[in-house]
Amino acid sequence: MTPLGSIITDATQPLLWMLETIHSLGATWAWAIVALTFVVRIALVPLTVKQQQSMRRMTALQPELKKLQAKYKHDRQLLNEKVMEFYRQNNTNPFGSCLPILVQIPIFLGLFYLLSSPERFIESGDDLSFMAGFIADITTHLKDLDTVTLAILMIIYVGSQVGSMLLMPSTADPRMKYLFAGMPILFAVFIVNQAFPAGLMIYWITTNLWTVAQAAVIRQFFPPPAFVEMRDAKRGKGDDPPAAPAKPVKPKPVAPRPTPKRPLPPPRPQGGGRRGQQRKRGS
Repeated sequence: MTPLGSIITDATQPLLWMLETIHSLGATWAWAIVALTFVVRIALVPLTVKQQQSMRRMTALQPELKKLQAKYKHDRQLLNEKVMEFYRQNNTNPFGSCLPILVQIPIFLGLFYLLSSPERFIESGDDLSFMAGFIADITTHLKDLDTVTLAILMIIYVGSQVGSMLLMPSTADPRMKYLFAGMPILFAVFIVNQAFPAGLMIYWITTNLWTVAQAAVIRQFFPPPAFVEMRDAKRGKGDDPPAAPAKPVKPKPVAPRPTPKRPLPPPRPQGGGRRGQQRKRGS
């Protein structure tokens, strides 16, 4: 056995133990895969709720992030500092939504390896069918299934994958979100032509259906988180806080200036002048 094969074998031991434990309780190998999916997703519920809340918060923060990008577009370093500070203020981890996906990748790869080498755990005469013979053998590759079974599996897979993508919160543009929702159709064409065991598709469809139901429950019972607007509380870091808009000042009423009165002319003396004096002398 190659060193890589030895590493993969050791890594799949816990997964194989869980499958064998569920199978020993009376479940067929196909239903053991379904039960294993439920066990994994139940264990991931706290992380998944946190993931979806984080993604919903990221969606709500997009308008404020765009403001920061426009304000500090000429200084990438300062922009990164402000964005990280904004995330801290809102208790948001931009990478927190990736954790549940990262946890499921080893399980997906482990199932692929186990179903591709069924002789490791399946004994002769074991029931490998699913749903009363709908799939006769879960170790059969998808491309070797009959046309009707393959078509039904692909329709359920694409529908469940699109539903999970549409219900999951996303920071992408809504038009891009619908474009991404069409990706499972292209991916379905790809996996049909590859050596994917049918049992792996059972795990995938079960995971998608769980994701759809869980996203609907979270939307119904968990309100979207609020966020805190960005505030520049400190100065001296290369920028000043935005000035508050000035309040309009009402002009004070000005009292009208009084019109200056003209001085009255002095009164003319009665009998004054030469004629008056002559009259006095003549009298």
